[in-house]
Amino acid sequence: MNGVPSTPADFALPPAQDGGRRPSAHPYFWNAQRYVMMAVACSSFFPLLFRYQEHAVIILIVLSLGMCAVERVSPWIKNPLDLPLWLFMIWVLCTVPFATDPVYSFFEWKKFVAQAGVFYWSLLVLDRCRWEGLPKQILRAVVFGGSVLALYALVDFIDRGGTWRDRYVRAQAFGSDYNWLSTYMVMTIPVAAGLLVTGRLAWIRATSVLALMLAGAAQLFSYTRGGWLGHAAQGVTLALMIGGRRMVLGVLGLMGVIGVGLVVASQAGFQTDTVAAKTVDTRLTVWAIGLSEVATHPVAGIGYGNNSFIKKFPDYAPAKQDQLPERDRIIPAMHNTFLMVTLGSGLPALWCFVWIFVALLRQLIPIPWAAGNGDAYSMMAAGIGLAVIGLAVRNLFDYMFMGSLAHLFWLLAAVGITLTAPSRAGSSLGQKPAESPSSLPRQAS
Repeated sequence: MNGVPSTPADFALPPAQDGGRRPSAHPYFWNAQRYVMMAVACSSFFPLLFRYQEHAVIILIVLSLGMCAVERVSPWIKNPLDLPLWLFMIWVLCTVPFATDPVYSFFEWKKFVAQAGVFYWSLLVLDRCRWEGLPKQILRAVVFGGSVLALYALVDFIDRGGTWRDRYVRAQAFGSDYNWLSTYMVMTIPVAAGLLVTGRLAWIRATSVLALMLAGAAQLFSYTRGGWLGHAAQGVTLALMIGGRRMVLGVLGLMGVIGVGLVVASQAGFQTDTVAAKTVDTRLTVWAIGLSEVATHPVAGIGYGNNSFIKKFPDYAPAKQDQLPERDRIIPAMHNTFLMVTLGSGLPALWCFVWIFVALLRQLIPIPWAAGNGDAYSMMAAGIGLAVIGLAVRNLFDYMFMGSLAHLFWLLAAVGITLTAPSRAGSSLGQKPAESPSSLPRQAS
């Protein structure tokens, strides 16, 4: 970055040119975009706002491309996800004609493209704003939004008669359910932990601790085992990063104790529904159906989209399932994002989809990871990496890579890639990078 301001007030326009011409309005445009990014980060925790968010981002993408044309700069920010992401989008598009319902699959593909647009727009704004504090401000907006949602969920949980005894009443997200709340908390908690570790001021650390407490309680009372497993994966990864095998064994032992404790408690009449295997059984049933169909259509699948399953098998539609005894019903979808992608667009789509996650994690958490280097950028990027790991595990048990959750993922991915760009090497928060006029070099790979 070149002359990076440390606060919003420091963001200055260039001096007027000779001849009395007014200064360029371009910095005002990009300065406004950064506030929009923070608003998108915060509003992503409220799915009811998604349509407004989606339309606003599409408009801003078009405006940003127009501004790049005026400035005569390329809007393309090269990054490690380009190849797998574009291969995935192209392959899914090629499989649409073979779908059970091509129109539906095409619209689902368009939704994914729009979500990926959030990623490229975020990279562009981070690059053009040239404000070193922006990535951290976005992460603070994420934690703030997550904390507000967690507080609402806890108050609502108590108001509806929720209890620690069992999960008949579960904490849930505003305008959605406990699955969404659990996924939001899986992404919020490691980001808040990253800000806590890198915070220098007492009030920042205090607010990060408060956010962790709220998010942790909301996750606990969501009673969502997929979310808990996401945190388990994050815990094992963190232990491996900072403590090696011994710490990993310790974390696994602690998880085993918690699991045994739940089973023992269920025998005493507590958390019996939480321990019940009914939802596990129905998932195994539908996964078996999906895998048999993947074996029949391994290349092109049956159509991209979560509802392609019931379009292929209308007998499993909810209306018909309601006519069956409860013990014979199955969930009318894959409830596994990776399996849904495979069933919808074949094994090549799965390979590209997994590649996206692997490429992002390699950028965020390089191996070997140096825990003691004191680099704030690396710490925050590692927090985002743990959020990505938790999200991936969470999506093994539900389709949660959609809507505002997908927007939040792509926004965090852009921030993480910006934080780990080569121009950040050797610099620390609040200081200018040693070289490079941009927060993300266009040659980054």
